[in-house]
Amino acid sequence: MSPGSPSLAEVARILADEAGLSLGDGLDRALGDGLLGAASALGVDAAAVARRVVARDPAALAALVEHAAVVETAFWRHPEQLAAAARTVSAATGPARIWSAGCATGEEPYSVAIALLEAGRTSGTDRILATDVSTRALESARAALYGERTVRRLPFDVAARWLEPGVPRRVAPEVRALVTFERHNLVRDPVPADAHFDVVLCRNVLIYFGPETAAAVLYRLVGALRPGGVLVLGPVELPLARALDLEWVEDGGATLLRRPK
Repeated sequence: MSPGSPSLAEVARILADEAGLSLGDGLDRALGDGLLGAASALGVDAAAVARRVVARDPAALAALVEHAAVVETAFWRHPEQLAAAARTVSAATGPARIWSAGCATGEEPYSVAIALLEAGRTSGTDRILATDVSTRALESARAALYGERTVRRLPFDVAARWLEPGVPRRVAPEVRALVTFERHNLVRDPVPADAHFDVVLCRNVLIYFGPETAAAVLYRLVGALRPGGVLVLGPVELPLARALDLEWVEDGGATLLRRPK
């Protein structure tokens, strides 16, 4: 940063206020990369982006969030959780409503859709809402094109059924039809309208938030569940939910957090 420019700590504080991203544990590199990416997008230098962010300029804030947000993900992460969520949905009557919160480039919601279809759910009945703060990530998710690295965990036969052949692989129409993508800021925005979800997944997202922000987001996620609905967190995030009034359910090696009926 040039002399007279805001410090990285000042910029990080604004980013935490706006998107909940906490830049501890090495994420300061993500901030530096984010400033450079935002500078390129806006046609200015990184110092100018930092000044505009600290002044809470909407365009600069949006550009920094887009370029600093962590979007590393893959298909079929924690498959035991996907299977448990599919069993939960299959045990209920009627179409299911599922929310993938912090979906990044779409690998998680498409994996959920595949798990539902693999479990025998009728194609087209369930609905998955997938949200993220990054418009760029959502554009990539809607395109549904993925390289070999991100699909490498999918069992070969499952990939053959639900990914089209070619390089990159495109998600099959039956899977794409189950998922709707929308922009949503977990820190700033209210839960989606008419939120009574059977399953809410928010995996490996809260680890990037500070403790107070993570607690507030968790509270809203639980409020989006219907009575009896389940919350699915990343395994390392489960301790964050110990203070909440939720039932811990062990299912096939996965821990689901059920809202009491």
